[in-house]
Amino acid sequence: VSSNMKWFTILLISLTALVVARAGEESSYEPTRFFNSKILPILKNRCFECHSKDHEVDGGLALDTRSGWETGGDHGPAVKPLDLKRSPLIHAIRHLDSDSAMPPDEKLPALEVALLETWVLLGAPDPRVEAKKP
Repeated sequence: VSSNMKWFTILLISLTALVVARAGEESSYEPTRFFNSKILPILKNRCFECHSKDHEVDGGLALDTRSGWETGGDHGPAVKPLDLKRSPLIHAIRHLDSDSAMPPDEKLPALEVALLETWVLLGAPDPRVEAKKP
């Protein structure tokens, strides 16, 4: 048996074992947990100071509620679920131009940008529900 055939067999067995091992696992992605553990902390730590009802609401954009980013501010909705190119929030955090760069003083760490991009690509799941006023 050739050396290439041995490596192919080893690779095939390894991949099969990996697939079988993962088949029994449940998916670990839960939209609510992802939002609450990854996205909400970024918004609280990086955005709420200027974009929440408890502080200021710069540009008319509040990010402390789901309806806030859905309705958006002076330029419309901040996020277009599933669409990075048409989501102003993503454009702003990427610092693509100085006029809309957020936060204005410094770029977010690459991991935070990637998490927010992932959130948008996943459809921007946001379990926050506002209480209805009587």
